[in-house]
Amino acid sequence: MLGLAAKSLVPVRKEPNETTEMVNQLLFGEQVNILESYKQWYRIESVIDSYPGWVDSRLIEIVDDSNTEQSLKSFTTIALLTETINLANNTKYLLSPGSLLYGLSGKRFHLNGTNFEIVGQTPANNTQSLASVIATANSFLNVPYLWGGKSIFGIDCSGLVQVCFRTAGVFLPRDAWQQVQAGQTVEFVNHAQPGDIAFFDNEEGRIIHVGILINSNEIIHSSGYVRIDKFDHQGIYNQQQGIYTHKLRIIKRVL
Repeated sequence: MLGLAAKSLVPVRKEPNETTEMVNQLLFGEQVNILESYKQWYRIESVIDSYPGWVDSRLIEIVDDSNTEQSLKSFTTIALLTETINLANNTKYLLSPGSLLYGLSGKRFHLNGTNFEIVGQTPANNTQSLASVIATANSFLNVPYLWGGKSIFGIDCSGLVQVCFRTAGVFLPRDAWQQVQAGQTVEFVNHAQPGDIAFFDNEEGRIIHVGILINSNEIIHSSGYVRIDKFDHQGIYNQQQGIYTHKLRIIKRVL
């Protein structure tokens, strides 16, 4: 059974309980396969990245018409914080970058038969450009780190990478250890380009952090909050602390 994230943000939890760990978030319009229901909860798997978890069923709309399913194959991914109005009840939604708009025409789009209208600027159509990735990343500056977060109100390191590349039409897996398997390896740091993805490991060699290079010696990443730090062949250097905070493992190019 197919469902849609029908609110601005849908928490995905480890277990079917509001007090359990949030492991992910769904942005508006994201499609999910509903695998099981339990009380008011759905066990789901994201269509985009196959990420599993439990969501409150009240935040999901069921897609039960084959024609509607066909219409979900074409969407626009927004790169800016966007205010919209649900035309059925005149209520407002604030959509985070990475949200999906179906059937966008002018300022109007739809979600499962409900029409919406954008307030203010209309998001541009998807463009596979590094400029889009970096511009979106910069729009997240100072957003606090949130484990499992994927929105402008709180985001983790791999969520930042996933959302920014989604705005350029590149759909990466959810977690850093999965993302490192994508793209081509950049063999030398001095060959790295803006938009390349840098991965960092711990003493056991496990990938634990990820960020986006914005030039040859700076990286944007979510660590405490989304910030820009110095970067070189050793890793991420925090000038305020005067130390390297993350050890470089590998650089990958996906766009």
